[in-house]
Amino acid sequence: MRVIGITGGVGSGKSYVAHRLQELLGAELLIADELGHTVMEPGKPAYRQIVDTFGEEILGEDAQIDRNALAKIIFEDSTARERLNAIIHPAVMEYVEQYIRERRDREGIILLETAIMYETGCDRLCDEVWLVAVPCEERIRRLQRDRGYSAEKAQAIMRSQMSEEDMRNRVSRIIDNGGDLKALEKQLQELTV
Repeated sequence: MRVIGITGGVGSGKSYVAHRLQELLGAELLIADELGHTVMEPGKPAYRQIVDTFGEEILGEDAQIDRNALAKIIFEDSTARERLNAIIHPAVMEYVEQYIRERRDREGIILLETAIMYETGCDRLCDEVWLVAVPCEERIRRLQRDRGYSAEKAQAIMRSQMSEEDMRNRVSRIIDNGGDLKALEKQLQELTV
């Protein structure tokens, strides 16, 4: 299996690109955010640690972790974000490592999509990493339009992630998603030929 990392900051369109590449390449797709949610479910290893760290007030009536309540805490407090990351990232990394190890000798492609490729060390699991790049102003505009974020919330999330400039210096390939869908699709088609 060839492992290609797909990264980019919040609002870059990396999830769209990853899903589209999955279709075009017939690849398997691992999305770190989804795996992060999986390890937070009741009965999973990270669940109890998160509740013990942040308190019962982050739980909904169904005993699930209320991700909105947790997000409010971690985006207002960088220390809280670091504590959460110290719980979730190792659990996700363990899952991804095992998934890749079990499939490494097979044919095909695994796409690993995460905004925090380098911060978590996921890059070391990849044969190459591709960046979905979009200017900051466009990312903020998209987050306001598509997710209803305020400019302040979008900027706070962006500040919590590695800068696109730093990522550009580390990746194997850059996919420009600052234009329209037609231009993006043309690039993706060229990558899969």
